Amino acid sequence: MQGSKRNISKTHIEKEIYNTFEKIKKQKNIRIADFLNRYDSVLFKNKTYRKIKFSYESLFKLILYQKLKGIKFHTKLTKHLRRNPAIKFKLGFEKTPDRTQIGYFVNHILDEQTKELLDFIAARIEEISEKFGILLDVKTLEPEKPKKETKERNRYYQKDEKAREICRLFKKRFAPFISLNLKNNTLYKKNDFINLLIHMGQTRDFAENGNKTYKELRPFVGCPDADTLLYHLKNYPDHKDMHRMFTTLFEIVWEMARKNNLFDIRKRYNVAIDFTEWYFYGDKSSFMVVGKEPDRGTAKCYKFITINIVEAGKRFTLLALPVSALDNINKDKLIRKLLSYALERIKIRQVFVDRGFFDSKAIRAIEQFNLKYLMPGIKNYNVRMLLKVTPAPSVITGFVLKDVKLNLVILEEELKDGKKVKRVFATNENYDSNDVALLERLFDIYGKRWGVETSYRVKKHSYLPKTTSKNYYIRLFYFMFAVLLYNLWILADVLLWLALFGKVEKDHLITSKLFGTMLYTVDTDSGG
Repeated sequence: MQGSKRNISKTHIEKEIYNTFEKIKKQKNIRIADFLNRYDSVLFKNKTYRKIKFSYESLFKLILYQKLKGIKFHTKLTKHLRRNPAIKFKLGFEKTPDRTQIGYFVNHILDEQTKELLDFIAARIEEISEKFGILLDVKTLEPEKPKKETKERNRYYQKDEKAREICRLFKKRFAPFISLNLKNNTLYKKNDFINLLIHMGQTRDFAENGNKTYKELRPFVGCPDADTLLYHLKNYPDHKDMHRMFTTLFEIVWEMARKNNLFDIRKRYNVAIDFTEWYFYGDKSSFMVVGKEPDRGTAKCYKFITINIVEAGKRFTLLALPVSALDNINKDKLIRKLLSYALERIKIRQVFVDRGFFDSKAIRAIEQFNLKYLMPGIKNYNVRMLLKVTPAPSVITGFVLKDVKLNLVILEEELKDGKKVKRVFATNENYDSNDVALLERLFDIYGKRWGVETSYRVKKHSYLPKTTSKNYYIRLFYFMFAVLLYNLWILADVLLWLALFGKVEKDHLITSKLFGTMLYTVDTDSGG
C-alpha cells in the first residue's frame, strides 16, 4: 500500500461537493453516477499511481459510488456495472473491472488517509444533497412496469432484492437525521443503536433482553447494552427537540412519497384523528402523565394523538403529537394543529373521529376548516330521549350540542343473536332516511376509520419496544420511532407494488415484520 503525506483539506472537499450540487440543483432527482460524473476528484489523483488498465480517477469514483449505493461486495458491484452500462461509462470506464482489480485498488493503492476521506465524502454528499432538496438515485423508487411477465418464483426473488435495495436507501436516508447524542469517542455507531431498536420492536422486547437476543442472532456486529441505549435516550436535551426531530423525519418520508407521485394533488383523501394510550403505573404527577378510565390496574397513561390517511394501501401517519393533561382537556387545539398540518400537504374529503370527540369544541374545530366529518354519537341524556321516540332509520337535522348544530343519523342494527340495537352517528353531511341502504352505506363509510386502528396495531406489535421505564423521554422516543418505521413500511410496500406490477393493490407485498427484519439486517457499509 502506498503511503501519502498529502494534506487534503476537508473544507476544500466540501466546497467541491457544494460546487457540483450548484451545477445540477435545478434537477431535483438525479442518479449518483450523474453526480460523480460532474464531481472533480483531481484533488485525490495519486501521481505515483501505476495504472492497472483503469485510471485512478475512475476507480476512485467507483469506490465512492459503491459507498453511496450501499453495495457490499465487489462481485455484486461488477454485476451491477454489467447490467447498467450507462453508469459504467459515466464513472469513466469503457470495460468493466473485475472484483480482483477493484480489490487490488482498495487494498494496495488506496492509503488509510484516502479511505477515511472516501467515507467523509460519501457522508457529506448525502448530507448536502438534503440541503439542496435533491434525492439521489430516485430511480430506486421510481415506479416501473414489468417489461415482461415473469414466473412467480422469479418475481418473488425480484421482490426481495428490490425490498433490500429500498431498505438500504431508507437506512442511509434517515439515519443521519436521528440524533442519539453520541460522542466522537463512543464505542458504537449510530446504526448499531438503530438496529437494536428495530430488533426490540420486532420482538416486542425490553432493552435488556433485546440486547441478548440480538447478540445471539448477530454475534459479529456491534450491539450496545441496554444501559448504554437508555442512557442516551434519557439524556436527550429536550423532549420538544426530540419531537421536532421526528416531525422532520415524517416530513422527509412524505416528500419521498410525494416526489414519486404516490399521492395525487388533485384527489381528496379521507383522514382519521385518534388517540392512543400507553399505560403508566407510576406517580400521577409525573411529567406528561394523563388520567384515563381505569383499566388493567391503572388510571394513568402517556397519551398521543395522530392524523392518518386511511385510504387502503396508503395509510400514512401524517403527524403524531404527544398529549399533556392540558391538551387532554382542550382537544380542539390538537385538532386544529393536526388539520392545519395535513391541509398543507393534501386535500381532505372527510374526517373520521371516534365518540371521544363528540363535543362542541371538537366539532367547531373541524368545521373551522369547512370539512365534512363523521363520528359515533355519545348517548347522553338528550340523545337517549331522542332514541326512545324516534324510529330507525331517521335523520335529525339541526340537533343542538351546546353552541353547535349537527345532524344525527339514527340506525338500527341487527346483532348475531337476533337482537336489535339503535346506533347514532353525528355528521354535518346530509343523508336521506328513505335510503334503503343507509345502514350499510354509513357503516361502510365509517369503516374506513378502522384503518387507523389497524395502523396502531401494526405499530404496537411490529415496531414498538416494551418498557417499564417511567422516563418520558424513553417512551416518547419509542413511540415516535415506531410511527416512523410504520410509515417507512407503508412507503416501501407501495413502491414494491409499483416497481413490480405497475399498480397498488390492497394486500401487502411485504409484511411489517419482514420489512423491519430487512431494515436492521441490511448492511449499508461497502466492503471488499
